[in-house]
Amino acid sequence: MNKNDLLTGIFSALRLETRLYFEAAFPKAFSVGLPKERQHIRFHVVLDGEAWIRVGDEEPQRLVEGDLAIVPHGNVQIVSDLPTRPPTDLAEVLAKHPPEDGVLSAGGNPATRLLCGFCAFDEAIPHPLIAGLPALLVVRPAELRDEAAAAAALRLLTMEATGRKQGMPAIVTRLVEIILIQTIRRLSMDEEARTGFVAALADRRLSRALYAMHDAPERDWTVDLLSKVAGMSRSRFAAEFAADVGLPPIEYLTAWRLAKARALLARSALDVTDIAERCGYRSLPSFSLRFKAAFGVSPARFRRESRGQA
Repeated sequence: MNKNDLLTGIFSALRLETRLYFEAAFPKAFSVGLPKERQHIRFHVVLDGEAWIRVGDEEPQRLVEGDLAIVPHGNVQIVSDLPTRPPTDLAEVLAKHPPEDGVLSAGGNPATRLLCGFCAFDEAIPHPLIAGLPALLVVRPAELRDEAAAAAALRLLTMEATGRKQGMPAIVTRLVEIILIQTIRRLSMDEEARTGFVAALADRRLSRALYAMHDAPERDWTVDLLSKVAGMSRSRFAAEFAADVGLPPIEYLTAWRLAKARALLARSALDVTDIAERCGYRSLPSFSLRFKAAFGVSPARFRRESRGQA
């Protein structure tokens, strides 16, 4: 893997898949509460008007036309016209106003229109990149003046979502994934905002060790070898890696090997023995035991079930 593609490798292993819920057309006064929902990364694009979003105990954020709100971790959230307006549960709104042709018309003349959806991923892989994301990320066109690619992606997202032409869902969902990855990359460059795994990515020493593990998970890595790659003492490397990533180095390596194995089993035609070797296991029995201990099923059964679902 090219060293610049570490994020691509992670999202490929997580098998990120984005889908749309509906377009929501709200009257001037509205407040909708969304319940906690698994570990999906939910999002809202403001097509017209404005709204406020509240996520847990975070400060409410005002959204205007063109803004994209990203809510990781499936957290409880409230979308409203005013940050203080009491919410109505989403289930109640849907029961009263069932979506028609992909549009939720919540009564009255629409003053605010949102496009709502979610990014799903392999939830059996609790990757620290996802776990360490903030409770709420807001991407605003006004803050992307110096980032032409990110600004263009967000502008195209709004244009496609508003146009509702053939192929719109396919284009919009891919643009959301692009913007999500761009946003995480931007976090890694912000000294004040970066924490956890994103901070490890930005650390030139820890990132060298991460790149090494991702580039060659089949190698017999030890903490000593990884600390040399990072250019740090063994004790300092182990402590700083665990503090930022949230796992000791070898535990992270094991988790990454299993994540890569799941992706290869689900998507490739490689033999299970070949996958085991590519992921650092010298024998099929040891790989099968480790895989089943982590996920509750054998590699062969996981492959069958994954392809059956596909």
